[in-house]
Amino acid sequence: MEKKDTDAEKIERRWRKIQQHLGFDEQELATFRSKPSHVKAMERAPKFSTHVMRVEIVEAEHCGAGYKVGDTFLVDGDGCLVPGQSPPRICVAAMWSLKPLVDRMWEAFLNDTTEILHDSIHCPDVGVDKGGAGRILMRIRAVPKKDVGL
Repeated sequence: MEKKDTDAEKIERRWRKIQQHLGFDEQELATFRSKPSHVKAMERAPKFSTHVMRVEIVEAEHCGAGYKVGDTFLVDGDGCLVPGQSPPRICVAAMWSLKPLVDRMWEAFLNDTTEILHDSIHCPDVGVDKGGAGRILMRIRAVPKKDVGL
């Protein structure tokens, strides 16, 4: 019969995976582990490892990057764009404005949910009628990796 890992063993493997991924030495890992929110994240790591964040353009008008309604970006649990899962042009202003939504989703993952209250944000361009050029509205959702072929 195959031995099942204890929860403590699974959590310890997650810490070691984070250490390897980020290149922490033992002291840096100890410092990272001393933060209660990091401990909580390790205990609830499945949401971070089983889901990605799908950002969809839900409104678009005169976008300089060419984004259209329905375009999507996938953001992984580290907060990085998933290669090959985003439009070919990446707008710095749009990406910058996503940070609050990604932070909210991280908080949701930390609290063992995939729902956030305020899930949409505009890019910083205000549109031609307000003195800018274009504008987009983006909405974020957590989706299981398996649902997007990851």
